[in-house]
Amino acid sequence: MRRDDGESLYQKKSLGQVFLRTEWPVQRMVERLCELRIARALEIGPGGGVLTRALLKAGLDVMAVEKDSRFAARMEEYASQLAGEASGRLEVINTDILKFDWREWIQVARAPVAVVGNIPYNISSPILIKGLEVLGDLQAMMFMTQLEFAQRVVARPSSKDYGSLSVYTQLRAEVSIEFKVERTCFNPVPKVDSAVILILPKRDKLSAELLKRVEQVTRTAFTQRRKKLRNSIRPFLEGKDEHACPLDLERRADSLSPQEYVQMTEWLFAA
Repeated sequence: MRRDDGESLYQKKSLGQVFLRTEWPVQRMVERLCELRIARALEIGPGGGVLTRALLKAGLDVMAVEKDSRFAARMEEYASQLAGEASGRLEVINTDILKFDWREWIQVARAPVAVVGNIPYNISSPILIKGLEVLGDLQAMMFMTQLEFAQRVVARPSSKDYGSLSVYTQLRAEVSIEFKVERTCFNPVPKVDSAVILILPKRDKLSAELLKRVEQVTRTAFTQRRKKLRNSIRPFLEGKDEHACPLDLERRADSLSPQEYVQMTEWLFAA
């Protein structure tokens, strides 16, 4: 990103900053958000502002949360300029997205809202988990992530990418890979390709208590994913009649679907 005075702002590797050098991925993201009738967006780490500008030009109001004070300051300077060429409004906050109060912003927004961004590879999981906690109050989340991470989120049972994160996400949301983005679209060029994932609220919601218990069982099972369930979830089986289990305990952790983990958990915690 180049300043008007000729001084360049370079990405910090410590913050996982990798910026787009082409606009087609953000145009496709914005088109999809418009299809969902999103009016306001919380953007994570706007960096050079490629996605920010596309959102504003499409008429969305944007709250840009940027941890790097250098880029936050530059976005503040751009705000008035962007306002002149776009119908959307821009606000900038210089803070860590993991410390930002997402729920408060949603309540203040009072409009169909989404959380979007080209999110840092090194904090993709915490961002996703934080977003899933408030997903019921959002229209959608749309993230550009490392392809490997995207594949883990949407993975199906018995695949190499399937794990506790897959179960955690799919029990809370409808998630899909919208499209892939080759590594050559970024600067600096990373070692991996990326993908854009769309996360929508799930219609049939499970109780918070049940979801928490499913997470406990799932995490325990996947710590020894190649072992039979009889062994991997042994701590939960104490005092239980294994013959009454609704699922075959000879199966392995990665063979159970998210719904089967719910079924297993309901049996394990039954009075």
